Amino acid sequence: MPTLLLIRHGETDWNRSGQVMGNQPIPLNQTGEQQARACADMLAQTPIASIVTSPVLRAVQTAEILGHTHAAPVHHARGLSEIGVGDWLNRYWKDLVEDPAKRDWYLHPDRARPSGGETLREVQQRAVGAVERTLQAAHEAPYVFVSHGDVIRALLAHYLHFDLSALRHARIDHAGVSGLEVTDAGTHLLFLNHRPGIHRLA
Repeated sequence: MPTLLLIRHGETDWNRSGQVMGNQPIPLNQTGEQQARACADMLAQTPIASIVTSPVLRAVQTAEILGHTHAAPVHHARGLSEIGVGDWLNRYWKDLVEDPAKRDWYLHPDRARPSGGETLREVQQRAVGAVERTLQAAHEAPYVFVSHGDVIRALLAHYLHFDLSALRHARIDHAGVSGLEVTDAGTHLLFLNHRPGIHRLA
């Protein structure tokens, strides 16, 4: 049965400042590169079937660091891209508190949409599609998916049969790893937001 390792990209300067990046090519900062290398080291003894990443630069850079360590191919999947943020682009998250779409982001994931952007439900549908297409290869080794915080929350909600709102407060840190085991009887959460430096995965 396949194991899915869902990894958030490393930190960027815009993460630190709280500015909305969307799919812009903002690179990892020095801390983000260190986080990605630490994650790769943590997974060094874990066999990996393939690495599939969001095509957004910060995710690609994280995936390439993982791929170099494991000598594993890196594939891009548009379905794992960051949420389409529309008119929120380049603004600061702290300034969006009163925006109805941001206020209702998890309360009404089917309809809360930034102007020109996506709903969380739409993000979930495309992300699940990207994962399911990858799983058709039917490898026994774990699959790594490198993406973004809310995309990972949306995937966790789908495979664990949770409402999107239930994952609102789940911490998904930079370079944190969440593991799922998909079986015929259902999906099991192996670990959530496992971070480099705590202890190694077997």
